[in-house]
Amino acid sequence: METKHFEFIDALRGYAILGVMVVHTSQAAPDLLGVGRLLVDQGARGVQLFFIASALTLVLSWNARNDGVIPFYLRRLFRIAPMFWLGILFFLCLDGFGPRYFAPNGIDIFSVLLTIFFLHGWIPDTITSVVPGGWSIAVEMTFYFVFPLFMLLIRGWRSAFSFFLLSVFLSKIVFDYLWNHRVVYWPDVSDALVSAFLNLWFPTQLPVFAVGFLLFFFIRDCKGFISKPWLNALLFASVLSMVALALRPELAGKLRLNTYTAYGVCFSVFAFCLADGAARWLVVAPVRYLGKISFSAYLWHFAVLGTLGKLAAIGINPLSLMTPTRGTLFFFELFVYVVLATGILSALTYKFIERPMIKVGNKIISYAVIRRS
Repeated sequence: METKHFEFIDALRGYAILGVMVVHTSQAAPDLLGVGRLLVDQGARGVQLFFIASALTLVLSWNARNDGVIPFYLRRLFRIAPMFWLGILFFLCLDGFGPRYFAPNGIDIFSVLLTIFFLHGWIPDTITSVVPGGWSIAVEMTFYFVFPLFMLLIRGWRSAFSFFLLSVFLSKIVFDYLWNHRVVYWPDVSDALVSAFLNLWFPTQLPVFAVGFLLFFFIRDCKGFISKPWLNALLFASVLSMVALALRPELAGKLRLNTYTAYGVCFSVFAFCLADGAARWLVVAPVRYLGKISFSAYLWHFAVLGTLGKLAAIGINPLSLMTPTRGTLFFFELFVYVVLATGILSALTYKFIERPMIKVGNKIISYAVIRRS
């Protein structure tokens, strides 16, 4: 059974990948300072927007298909694994097995195997070392694994809100406990790496997914009840809140939320407004298409930036970036190149790898259903 396609979800993914590309491109522009730096750094929260869109999409799909756990797992596997496994091979060829920030002692076969089986998100020096940004794939796959259980337990507003509060409480308790006992659990890992790990791993990100469940019920039960002017005002307020969090990150702590969850709440309000028809000009075709190819783009933009960095290190500048400093102008110029190159490469892998493998997964599911019946 095909599920209904929602254009606003594609747009959310499009804005998410643009945010991710913004922050990683900005890392090549150290002279970008001030308010501009504060804003572009929060492009990293595009990953949390991906998580919100993922939770919403999966709840919608689960309710529409209602065909069980095994078909759900197969769809997720064939959706994610082929490109990710190719990414493992590509980045091992590009970066080798040597030391790097998230793997000070280098990459070994154990790290590669954990990454292949999507278990790399549970160890500090494997969470995002083999594939750049691979931590988010580990978090997503963990969410997929436990999602059927969540669907058994979350049946309405009360259970969804309870899940959100419980996830916020548990993420805080687990983070504080492990940080205070980091010498016991990771005696040979630097504090900086442990801190990054505890911020990125699944328990810390779980409240963001919980917000996605709440968003589903808001869209299901509240869509159409808010007048268009108030809806546009609410959308504008959500954007202002994101800017405020970028300029004053301590605001999240005052709400007793981590930064990721605070942005997740803002994103859910933004997404609800788009779902209800506000600011249709934001749900434009180029952004929607970028959202469709966003998984390939997530992997490819690291490859584009990594390749440019390696060429620059040996004195080759294929883009002829002639700005005297690596500030605002350099950032915008490089960002355009990265978006264009990533878009072209991602369109190809989406067409020739992602879509064919999704079809293979669907054929296997269909065959299994026929055999079972």
